[in-house]
Amino acid sequence: MYELKIALRHITARKRHTLFAVLSVALAVGVIVVLMSMMSGFTEELVRVTVESSPHIVVSSQDQDDEYLHFSSYYSGSIEGIDGVEAVSPSLLGQAALSFKDNAVGAALHGVYASSEEQTSHVSKDLTSGSFLDLDRSRHGIVIGDNMAEELDASLGDWVTMVDPLAGSSNFKIIGIFDTGTDADETTAYVRLETLQDYFSKEGVVSSINLRVQDPFQADIIAAAIEKDTGLDAVSWIESNKEILELLNTQTAIVWIYYSLIYFIAGFGIANTLVTIVMEKKREIGMLMAMGIPRKNITFIFIMEAVILGTVGVLLGCIMGYVAALGIGSYRIELPQEVYYGLTTLPIKIDPLNFVYAGVFSFIINVITGAYPARKASSLNPVEAIESE
Repeated sequence: MYELKIALRHITARKRHTLFAVLSVALAVGVIVVLMSMMSGFTEELVRVTVESSPHIVVSSQDQDDEYLHFSSYYSGSIEGIDGVEAVSPSLLGQAALSFKDNAVGAALHGVYASSEEQTSHVSKDLTSGSFLDLDRSRHGIVIGDNMAEELDASLGDWVTMVDPLAGSSNFKIIGIFDTGTDADETTAYVRLETLQDYFSKEGVVSSINLRVQDPFQADIIAAAIEKDTGLDAVSWIESNKEILELLNTQTAIVWIYYSLIYFIAGFGIANTLVTIVMEKKREIGMLMAMGIPRKNITFIFIMEAVILGTVGVLLGCIMGYVAALGIGSYRIELPQEVYYGLTTLPIKIDPLNFVYAGVFSFIINVITGAYPARKASSLNPVEAIESE
């Protein structure tokens, strides 16, 4: 295949130009692979934290005049039977002050059945000491966040006092301390459901029923089914985090524009190399056409050169991107835990699709940018080309 031989000879004739053209593509692909891996990692981590550490659906009363759900056992049983629901956990919310020694903090109290709440929110995975499930066996046990414990200057085993102007005061023993890396560590506390109901004189009622479903991305559909069957208000994690998810989609569109600009800049590196070859090889191109080589074959030679340069650049860029992504992913960064869900390393997700997208898109743009010099070469006048030197 003489076209391939000519294309390779052109490419190897100017090694420095070829090297810079290949490196421009490789750097573009490498940068894009790293950026896509970082974006995939942040997005996956955000969704993971939202999906894994929070209820997928929160069911509450539709009556604005009554913030509590009555007959929670009946509703829990009905909801649990709906297709796709994995676990349910009734919860009573309340506000009170917690004090220890001379320190006091405001607390958002969650009265729960620990075994059920563990199935819906996976609280135990964030525990740094003690046991969350012991709540079911301790009428006066409490589980608090590590930042709250620090403000109170209290530790596991200490007794804190819960104070409310109407409900009075009651003592609770710290049986667990958790660390989520979020603001919840400063304000959230868990106690046994019946204990909180007795404390606030709210026997038999709950604020909400928390749900975990088998497929989190079907939460909207299941929430609609719950509202239809029970007449209650059901809000999925997708609905409650709608603004964040829309922001991610907008960010993705903007980032792809940024990717395209980088690709086109790299593509011009190849185009510049090919234009230089055309200018230097005018006489050779003219002689080829004078020998009867069709113009479409001349075009094909330069398109092939763009393909070769682009392919080498893409492969090298994928290797560079992979190594860089691994390095960045293992690099330790100093961040306060509350800044980003307790992470201490950049969340990098090395997804094979990122390499496919970066490689294919870059390859296509390289071929497109190579079309101009290819067309320029095929449009030369053979006589003028031969006499140009």
